[in-house]
Amino acid sequence: MKYFESAKVVRLKLVRDVSKHIKRGNPWVFADVVEKLKVPDGSYAILSGTKGEVLAHGFYSTSTNLAFRVVTLGDKKLSDDTVVRRIRRAIDNKKHLLTLENKCLRVLNGEGDELPGVVADFYDGVLVLKLDGTAAEAFWKKEAIAEYFMEQEVIPVSCVYFKRKNKEEEKGLILAGKCDNLTDLEFLEHGVKFRTNIIDAAKTGFFLDQRENRNFIRSVAKDHTLLNLFGYTGGFSVYAGLGGAKHVTTVDIAPHAIKASSLNWDINLLSPELHNAVCEDAFAFVENAQKEKKTWDIVITDPPSFAPNQKARETAKEAYIKIFADSLKLVRDGGFFAASSCSGHISFDEFMEIVQEALSKSRRRGKVMLVKGQPEDHPFPMALTEMRYLKFVYLQTFRD
Repeated sequence: MKYFESAKVVRLKLVRDVSKHIKRGNPWVFADVVEKLKVPDGSYAILSGTKGEVLAHGFYSTSTNLAFRVVTLGDKKLSDDTVVRRIRRAIDNKKHLLTLENKCLRVLNGEGDELPGVVADFYDGVLVLKLDGTAAEAFWKKEAIAEYFMEQEVIPVSCVYFKRKNKEEEKGLILAGKCDNLTDLEFLEHGVKFRTNIIDAAKTGFFLDQRENRNFIRSVAKDHTLLNLFGYTGGFSVYAGLGGAKHVTTVDIAPHAIKASSLNWDINLLSPELHNAVCEDAFAFVENAQKEKKTWDIVITDPPSFAPNQKARETAKEAYIKIFADSLKLVRDGGFFAASSCSGHISFDEFMEIVQEALSKSRRRGKVMLVKGQPEDHPFPMALTEMRYLKFVYLQTFRD
């Protein structure tokens, strides 16, 4: 079985010495520190330092600023056995997360599982495979990876679906097995039922990385009113309802997301009277709610990434501060605020500074009750803190 493309091997050299970072385990090498090559995207590449020392084997990208992704360190050629060993290691590390109450998990998390650009999420029998960018798609042989998962017996995979970005004309295809219900797939997360349209939904079909943070909200929601901004398909909302929330409001601009939030609420047998699903721009909703002097016991603000790249960081910080500050004004005195960011370009320290600035602008004080990030099935290399992307802070807030 061949898991990667190695028909053409190219040599790549650093033009600036960043060898120390690579040797420490940072698997990302950007275009400004390596020579430019005119080769096919995703070519197997051997990276050498400025003094000629072979630093790593990996693959080269001509289409993005992330020019080289390390797969093996030193002068060690990648083999199919190594790929299999790494997939098995990822499965062994995470198999305990599959229980009678939990039928979903991230099986492969790219560089975090030593397979750069390879993401695989499991939803009760269906494995959704994504490859990060055209270089990864050209380098990794998705059919071979799919066949491996169909043959292994640790995770009960009945179908492997390859998902492209939603903007692509062909959104995806079935690589192996039989997938009967990709547009209305039901699965359990901590005993909570969710349905998702794998083909059209964001990412692989669901935001599994917020799993533990959703479960936390269930534990604190009893007898509280809760506002879930940028609520997407209602993950936090459903957990709050199951935790005994007095009333929950979900706000998202996408009609299909709001429709799904109501469906997810209903299939968990929650009372429709306790949930208000609002299809509206979250920024406009917050502005209007302030004018009407509305408040909630708990407000969750989990916007999409405002910093898709390094250049957008400063603009993103301002956007986060504004929406967090405006959201804080909707929290009753002594109530609670959950702020989250999925941007890897914003560090944990920067995120906490953003929340502090938002508190100041909203004239609130905050007491940190909990700080969390992504769960254990989303590992990251110690030397690549950009992959520690998910930030979640839960505060009690005061006006005086």
